[in-house]
Amino acid sequence: MTPRDFALLAEEAYSAKPDIGDPNSASRAIVRQTAAGLVVAFPGTDNADCWGADFDVVPVAVPGMGDVHRGFLEAWQAIATQVTAAIGDQPVTFVGHSLGAAISLVAAASFTLAGKPPIAVYAFEPPRVSPNLTIRTLLSKVPVHLYKNGNDIVPDVPFGWNHAALLVHIGTPLLPLPNIRDHAIARVIQALAPAGTA
Repeated sequence: MTPRDFALLAEEAYSAKPDIGDPNSASRAIVRQTAAGLVVAFPGTDNADCWGADFDVVPVAVPGMGDVHRGFLEAWQAIATQVTAAIGDQPVTFVGHSLGAAISLVAAASFTLAGKPPIAVYAFEPPRVSPNLTIRTLLSKVPVHLYKNGNDIVPDVPFGWNHAALLVHIGTPLLPLPNIRDHAIARVIQALAPAGTA
């Protein structure tokens, strides 16, 4: 599967009925069997509970993970048991866009700490999940793919914090300055399309 295929799953997570979690919460996911194996995809911000998670920026110390964004951590913890049960012993890839990208990274860190690292993480337009580098170190042996489209500002926040891996820059900016218009999952999918296709 290509990065675009995983981005399409991140997009589907917004519109499909969640397989796990409450559709009106920040804590929800879809589970799909794909050509790459099992994928759990988390949608991004599209309701009030999601906004609450986004802005709950207080760092919380988690043993083995360092300081973690409290809103992202709590959104993951609310469904962690259900996701773990849905996965069982299967290898899994975590996918998400925006808030979902952040949750996918916290999920990957949690699974890695438990001795069950994911196959990979595909995080599109991820905000930063930690003010230190512990999660990056923890996930150093997991293929973590972080994508930033154009001049999207979301991957730059919280300011001064760190990403779990290096960002891959894609797409042509809609505006010359940091903006939110480049953030849309549809723009990410367009940027990841093969040359010569729409």
